[in-house]
Amino acid sequence: MKVRSLFLFSLVTLFLISALTSFGATFTDITMEAGVGDRGSAKGAAWADIDNDGDLDLYLSNKGGANRLFRNDGQGKFTDITDRAGVADTGFCMGSVFGDINNDGYIDLYVPKGGRYEIEANRLFLNNGDGTFKDISKAAGVDCREFTYGATMADYDNDGYLDIYCSNYGVGAPNVLYRNNGDQTFSDVSEEAGVKYRSWSWSSTFCDIDNDGDQDLYVVNGRYPAGEPNKLFRNNGDGTFSDISKESGTADDNWGLGACFADVDNDGDFDLFVSNYVGENKFYLNDGQGNFTDNSVKANLADDGWGKGPTFADIDHDGDLDLYEGDCKVANQLYENDGHGVFKNIIETNPAMKCETVRSKASTFCDIDNDGDLDLYVVNWNTRNRLFRNEQNDNNWLQVELVGTESNLSAVGGTVRIYERGHAKEPAFFKGIRYVVTGTGFCAMPGLITHFGLSSAKTYDVVATFPSGHEVIRENVKTGQKIKITEPMLVGRLDLTK
Repeated sequence: MKVRSLFLFSLVTLFLISALTSFGATFTDITMEAGVGDRGSAKGAAWADIDNDGDLDLYLSNKGGANRLFRNDGQGKFTDITDRAGVADTGFCMGSVFGDINNDGYIDLYVPKGGRYEIEANRLFLNNGDGTFKDISKAAGVDCREFTYGATMADYDNDGYLDIYCSNYGVGAPNVLYRNNGDQTFSDVSEEAGVKYRSWSWSSTFCDIDNDGDQDLYVVNGRYPAGEPNKLFRNNGDGTFSDISKESGTADDNWGLGACFADVDNDGDFDLFVSNYVGENKFYLNDGQGNFTDNSVKANLADDGWGKGPTFADIDHDGDLDLYEGDCKVANQLYENDGHGVFKNIIETNPAMKCETVRSKASTFCDIDNDGDLDLYVVNWNTRNRLFRNEQNDNNWLQVELVGTESNLSAVGGTVRIYERGHAKEPAFFKGIRYVVTGTGFCAMPGLITHFGLSSAKTYDVVATFPSGHEVIRENVKTGQKIKITEPMLVGRLDLTK
């Protein structure tokens, strides 16, 4: 009798566990208690540790009102420090981006403006290291007066300094690539680099699509009603780019707004998701050489809504990347990955995250309370933004922060690969790859720390590849922690990590 009771108890327990895990991660709306429910005409959200205290702070870009900078206390509670910091810029602000442009260890801020008035221009704020910022836009030469919708930073020429790309919107507005000269000034190299073209661009993102060690560029375009083909520029490794949009298979001609690269099928290369405002969303599988195949229907991601803000993360720590997408038409979507790159919309398990009848803009996953799981921030137009805390609360995760020395200090463009212990760089034991990115999705920037869902029953080997090409392997790494990997120093180069 006791054996039978124990057996029945075990069955019930297994059923309950299965029922709970089948719904993936659970999120709680903590907007009000966190203090980030701004009700401005928000477009963009950018996360970075502005004061080097170990947690992510938040900058909001409000189109038509004052922007907001919120300081994180490390527990997920935020304080508005905009005025003291000196970054209460007003105007038509869009997709701002953080990046340490002078490698001094303090992350700086670039704010795109809408160009509504002639006097408006993009702003570059240098972090003074004391919680305040200084406007150096004009002196730096990056005070673009076009209608810049989104900006992103990357070291496209691998010289150790972050460059800036502006996606400009409007009739005759050319996109702009600013090369960092290494002395807090920039040069417009758009034409000579081969990325200057006139379009209606909304966003852009860098990623190494062909595993050759340099950053390629994808630009999302669109205008009503017909749309406009997106652009994919392959980095030639000599300071120039080649337009491979058509031959790569990614010249989607719908009205696009946001795009993300992510390895959704864990095969070691970065696939591409495009959110379309008009027309079906697109999901492209990468063959590892920068050739893409439209897999939208098979992946169950060909939604026909008013797509805007896509963001990927392993929300349930099962080893694959899931997807959240903002939608201006009906409701936002939360897609769970089955581990093979096929997705299921599970938004009904967390109905508050639907943000129904709300026009959502940017969305970003990031760990706001340092508990190891990724939370979600959603920017909404003319209504309260939302912060959802992930309640995963386990040790099935690993976070890796890269610190560059020869590369740019934040190692933007670097990658982290995970393998089972004792099998570093062996494809059969590969568990996942992430890359360090600034601007991605729609007017969004996640934190600069990579995150993996991994079983806490095992240990792993971590392979970090820096933009310079330098590689570091950490063996037998336990989960449930954040580790920092510093690029090997070259003789005679100043150590900026101290």
